[in-house]
Amino acid sequence: MALKAKGFYLARVDGIRGLITDRAIINFKKSIGYRARSYVGPLTEAALFDGSVDTVTADRKDYEKIEADGQEPIWLQVGRSYLGLREYKGNRHNPKILEWWQLIRMPFTDDETAWCAGFVGGVLEECGIRSTRSAGAKSYYWQGWGQGLDGPAVGAVVVFWRKTRNGKYGHVGIVVGRDQHGNLMVLGGNQGDAVTIKPFSTDRVVSYHYPAGVEVYGKVGFEYLPVVNSNGVVSRNEA
Repeated sequence: MALKAKGFYLARVDGIRGLITDRAIINFKKSIGYRARSYVGPLTEAALFDGSVDTVTADRKDYEKIEADGQEPIWLQVGRSYLGLREYKGNRHNPKILEWWQLIRMPFTDDETAWCAGFVGGVLEECGIRSTRSAGAKSYYWQGWGQGLDGPAVGAVVVFWRKTRNGKYGHVGIVVGRDQHGNLMVLGGNQGDAVTIKPFSTDRVVSYHYPAGVEVYGKVGFEYLPVVNSNGVVSRNEA
């Protein structure tokens, strides 16, 4: 109804999403400077229903403009723009998570499959950086992805063990900073079924990585990370 009210959907509203709906979404997003694709995320939804447009993150094509502000590595900024995105309950699946599966060449068509690697890989691929193209969180460690770091840095891809230190299960996210309790602050998907920033114990770290050929942002080392306030309750739900 919102698309029809704004003049982008001209057919009869039947409640079924199809090619006409996707075309209307694309045309609406183009009209406000958003990337021309049919995904409806929190920014598009806000623009569609209450008219608010975030001009900082709207034009996701213009990565050079984002990177030029020098605040954080580009992939971290792009990842931040998805904060709050979560998997759907029931039989429906979040289309953005499905898009990330496609970007990393994975065959999954649901958002119940653990998608932390889908988030990290999808964000990297959106920025033109090749990921491991694997659904395995530990693939960044197993494949020796990018350049290995001796410690954390802002924007580093961090791999954690899960269940057992030497087992196959893990978690992967992007380092944002450190909290006042001595934990890593990590941006990740599937953290409580959503894209969030959560504290993680450094005892769980398996490895740190940075994209190959990219100069590390800032200095490497826990003590050089910016302090991000948290309640100190470390993440325990990443499956």
